[in-house]
Amino acid sequence: MKTLQQYFNEVGEYGRKLYLRNEAIRTGSWELYEATVRKEFPDVADEEIKEAKEAGERVVLMTKDKLREWITKNKVNMITSDLYVLDEGTILEGSVESAETLKYVLGDGLEDIVECHVSPMDVLNLTDHKIYWVDPIVKA
Repeated sequence: MKTLQQYFNEVGEYGRKLYLRNEAIRTGSWELYEATVRKEFPDVADEEIKEAKEAGERVVLMTKDKLREWITKNKVNMITSDLYVLDEGTILEGSVESAETLKYVLGDGLEDIVECHVSPMDVLNLTDHKIYWVDPIVKA
């Protein structure tokens, strides 16, 4: 996984915020994330912190087989990651999108640094993590 400094260098304060959010969700340690959001994004801090904590309560750990089952069962056709999609520890969200939407959204996701939109097959074929961090609520 890229470091906090790498995300800051590549995406600025927004990259730092996403990295710290990810770390807070995975570890349960919220102090640094909350302090950063309150300082750098005061207008949206309360809502961002609330949303992150709610996500932290939902996120589940899955093996690759369980991830594949979840994708198939829920007909997920797009995965969105918080950080770089191929990094271990990235938090994944699934959605079911129209074919029209997918034409415009998928494509360059593997080149994005944060908030990557990729096909589920890209995640399954290009990664081999021991565990995947997944928000199990599928967006429609």
